[in-house]
Amino acid sequence: MSVWDLSTRENWELILSERRVAQRIPNSSSAQYEYKYIPISPIYTNPNSHTLLVGTYSETALPYWFLGARASQYLYVSPSDDYRFISGVQASDIKRVGLNRLTLIKFEDYGVLPYVLQLEIPYWLEDIYVEVWEYQDIITTEIEQKLLDIESILSEVTADLEDIKRRLN
Repeated sequence: MSVWDLSTRENWELILSERRVAQRIPNSSSAQYEYKYIPISPIYTNPNSHTLLVGTYSETALPYWFLGARASQYLYVSPSDDYRFISGVQASDIKRVGLNRLTLIKFEDYGVLPYVLQLEIPYWLEDIYVEVWEYQDIITTEIEQKLLDIESILSEVTADLEDIKRRLN
């Protein structure tokens, strides 16, 4: 378990704020809908943190829709010399981002920063507003926290030993 301070606003940095609208194309067929849409293209940014808050909002979405985006992590690494492979390796599972809310996303840390965050917008959304916030605070792991606790206890023990020595002399 890590020690987090997610509620402190200063620990979050806004790295993306973008609005997109799907392009309407008149529907020439006698279909049910008057327009067709060219889906909103993926949105990209380069985070320097593996812990993100991703918010999506759509003014035209129906109230029971949940999916706002699919988030993928691509690392800037490639062992291949073949030109057919791009230097971005999809690193972890695709994460679902809720619609009309902020979603906390934690990608696995492979030791590669920055990386590419790709947000794929569902084809049925006509408009989307996206914010991406990255966590900036130093995250203390459980082991690091235990080491700090041990150091604190050792200082107390050392102080107690010094006190005992003074009393004996």
